[in-house]
Amino acid sequence: MSAEQVTAEVGGIDFTGIAKVWKEAYLAGLEAGLRWQGENEYTAKSIMKQGILRSQQWLAFSKDYLDKSLEQIQAHQNENPFVALSRQVIQASYAVLDPVVNTAVDVCETTFKSYETTLSAPSRRHLLEINKKVMESVIPS
Repeated sequence: MSAEQVTAEVGGIDFTGIAKVWKEAYLAGLEAGLRWQGENEYTAKSIMKQGILRSQQWLAFSKDYLDKSLEQIQAHQNENPFVALSRQVIQASYAVLDPVVNTAVDVCETTFKSYETTLSAPSRRHLLEINKKVMESVIPS
């Protein structure tokens, strides 16, 4: 019901001032909620990206640590085949995992950027615009 219809039915009491205040409060709350949603999406993206970057750092650290440990063991033992095999396994694992983690960082960044530019930001903007138009048609300024 529009404010004019309510005024006519109630018998002359003017609710337009209250309706306008309610409309502005509703739109301000909606805008704040949508802004909060955008900030949460940004925070989630940052947390996921940091998690992947930490995995990448841990992988590099563990490889360096294991390589140094195997070098120390190798220095105390002459041509131990288990040490050589362990080094090969570590290097092969790192050769496989390093590109996967690097790709994951790129995929994460690209996916979130695409989501924000193509879906999330436009849908928040359109939702706010639609609500403003609906509220303006129900409660004119």
